[in-house]
Amino acid sequence: MNENYLKKVFSLDGQKAVVTGASSGIGRAIAVSLANFGAEVALLGRSAEGLEITHKLIESQHGICEDYIVDISDTSAQKTFFESYMKKHKRMDIFIANAGINRRAELPDATLEDIEALLHTNYIGTLYGMIQSSNIMKQQKSGNIVVISSINGISPLINQAVYSSIKFGLEGAVRALAGSMAEYGVRVNSCAPGCVHSAGNKHIFCIDEFRKAKEASIPLGKIGNPEDIGDVVAAMVSDAFRFMTGTTILVDGGELLRPKQKQSPIDK
Repeated sequence: MNENYLKKVFSLDGQKAVVTGASSGIGRAIAVSLANFGAEVALLGRSAEGLEITHKLIESQHGICEDYIVDISDTSAQKTFFESYMKKHKRMDIFIANAGINRRAELPDATLEDIEALLHTNYIGTLYGMIQSSNIMKQQKSGNIVVISSINGISPLINQAVYSSIKFGLEGAVRALAGSMAEYGVRVNSCAPGCVHSAGNKHIFCIDEFRKAKEASIPLGKIGNPEDIGDVVAAMVSDAFRFMTGTTILVDGGELLRPKQKQSPIDK
């Protein structure tokens, strides 16, 4: 193995990264992976306690990070963060738009409250972060933006209808921004996780019946862990993926593959 080559293409040494929703789950795993790849990571989240856990985890692995209490649904708070961050660091090499919430309902049962909550956080908050970070990177003429989408933004999940619809919208925004930013040397992509263990679904998958049914629907035979997403995202923003923009990377254990069909008599 050529370790020097691997370091050359995967190293993020000294790069300045920002991760929203870094206080738990996939956001925490992405932040840890980025730090392990060498990036200096700004952790954004609503939970001071959660951010502290992420911070200590990164420090225990000799990484560099700092915490910011930011609710991305509050665009004025985001604006304040971007201004203070750039005043301190002067540049932003990586922006990971991960933060989001979920509401479970089929579309006929969705309430206006559900729609507004998901729009403000998952769409408006994410889009605003993309806009702010892209304008910074446009001036630098370099950078990487990754939006954490979902396989439900590729193929909708009926009982998460509004959530899925917004993820579809973000997929479109990723491609539109990628087209705008390519001439400035800024890459914009999305990562679409499948089913991953998280605080939001542990009450479901602690029940054997539901967990086994879900595992059976995934070709690799297991539910993902946040770290499965974190390492992929860290690799996406490295030079190993330097010619990729406007693309969605699915990390779903094969969940979106069509299930095997029963063998027909003429195939035997």
